[in-house]
Amino acid sequence: MPSPTSQRTTLRSKVLTGFGLVLVMLVLIATISIQSTRGFTRTSQWVARTHEAIEVQERILRKVAEMDGHRRLYLATWEETHRAPFRAAQTDIHQAINSLHVLTAATPAEAARVDDLEQRITSLFEMQNAQVDGRGDIENADIEAAVTEIGQVIQAAQRTERDYLSERADLTDSIARSNIAAVLSGSLLTIVALIIACLLILGDLSARHRAEEALAQEHNLLSSIINAMPNHVYVKDAKGRFILDNSAHRNYLGLDESQSVEGRTVFDYFAPAIATKFEHDDRQVMETGVAILASEEPAIRSDDAASETWLESNKVPLRDTDGKIVGLVGISSDISARKEDEEKLVAFSAALERSNAELQNFASVASHDLQEPLRKIQAFGDRLKAKCGEALGEQGRDYLDRMQNAAGRMQTLIQDLLKLSRVTSRAQPFERVDLGEILSQVLNDLEVSIEQKGAKLEVGQLPTIDADPVQMRQLFQNLVANALKFQRPGEKPEVSISARLFETRERLAGGTMPGEQVCQIHIEDNGIGFDAQFAEQIFVVFQRLHSREEYEGTGIGLAVCRKITDRHSGSIVAKSEPGQGATFIITLPVHQPISPRT
Repeated sequence: MPSPTSQRTTLRSKVLTGFGLVLVMLVLIATISIQSTRGFTRTSQWVARTHEAIEVQERILRKVAEMDGHRRLYLATWEETHRAPFRAAQTDIHQAINSLHVLTAATPAEAARVDDLEQRITSLFEMQNAQVDGRGDIENADIEAAVTEIGQVIQAAQRTERDYLSERADLTDSIARSNIAAVLSGSLLTIVALIIACLLILGDLSARHRAEEALAQEHNLLSSIINAMPNHVYVKDAKGRFILDNSAHRNYLGLDESQSVEGRTVFDYFAPAIATKFEHDDRQVMETGVAILASEEPAIRSDDAASETWLESNKVPLRDTDGKIVGLVGISSDISARKEDEEKLVAFSAALERSNAELQNFASVASHDLQEPLRKIQAFGDRLKAKCGEALGEQGRDYLDRMQNAAGRMQTLIQDLLKLSRVTSRAQPFERVDLGEILSQVLNDLEVSIEQKGAKLEVGQLPTIDADPVQMRQLFQNLVANALKFQRPGEKPEVSISARLFETRERLAGGTMPGEQVCQIHIEDNGIGFDAQFAEQIFVVFQRLHSREEYEGTGIGLAVCRKITDRHSGSIVAKSEPGQGATFIITLPVHQPISPRT
């Protein structure tokens, strides 16, 4: 026995087939009618243009005769009153010729005749104007012959136009007869198709009952599915009354399986203020047709004022088969536990910010307090060396030098730590920064070191980006200074700095999204390089790959560079091999958000 679904499909296919045939016939008839109407329209337009062309030709004949008459009167009387109409007639003839050009532009043969006519009329004008103006020896016989030829040309063209009209009339009659025959045939076929469609529908009405039974079974299946869902699922009519819900929703409302929400509203289950908000959202969805998605809202049941929960709701309009909004479908989830976790996270974040602020204040105060005794050690060491240097002896002076060198290194270390902490604590707002100008200032500051080492620098064009100018200067200062410092003895530094702009194809580590424009800067040198396994270690605070005796420094400079690029939503990586120099690649967004990261 065929299933209800297959029977319903069969009925639908038969109905669609019948009405499809009718629709095809109607489309065919309409197509024939449209084509015929277009043919009639084109013929009518052509006939109208032909009649208009004949009228223009008649007007040209009249104007030529009128012009020739005024010429004769002028030559007979030499009165100016005849000369002005003579000129006006020429102007009218020119306008008529232009009209003929427009009317015959679509027909090459007719356009050629108009060109020939225009040449003859132009020649006639020249002879008449020469005679009227007293120029040359123009005979009346020549002018009369030209006028006669123009008349003959126009009459021949009119005969041709009338022959065309006769042909168009015959063609129109033929099209009309064909159209009538096609429409009659199409109408007959349409009637036959309608009869077939009616027979198909009448013959399969019994399948409708079986289809309704199948629909009821599908409804029961749908109810079973939504009842198995842990989310709150409900359906409301256009007046905001519940017409369907699932077990999870009824349990949330405090109802058992025997109780139904059908016909009730949110005011029957929630506190007035909450119910008013829910009703407003429902009305907005049904009036605008725009769904409300992932809306987080508190909910308090009217039977338990202490039962406040948080719901994440999605409400979409419910439409009938005609597309008219007849209600809405809602799906809600209890997110009370998540909201509680979010509140804890906010509190933790606030506590972390306070802790960071206190830590920054402590670092600043501690560093200043630490520098004061260091300055005293250095000051009193200088005094001791100046006043008692001879009494100390060679060993005592060596101890004193070591003490002062250690104090100096300690002071440098504290200052570098301050620079690291100030990357965020004393950051400046982002602004448009010309990196080329910043680099020029850095190279000017390093001019002495560059000259002493005989360094060769190759600097390309650098773009303008949104950045903190002070930190960009600090970034270039550290990287260029390192390129000059980490060199083999006796070898002259060679440093290359270049940049390029491109759009990212994937999300970068700093948060730059695909399609955004970024700037990538390459700083390459010919220095001592380092093993690739230390490419990340060099950006860690106090990490050094060489002893202080080989290369001075505290191991904080590259950590500061990493912190600066992080603040700018960018990145910095290093590539190198021992003895092969090093390349630092900095990637920064060209445009930053309104508020800089801190």
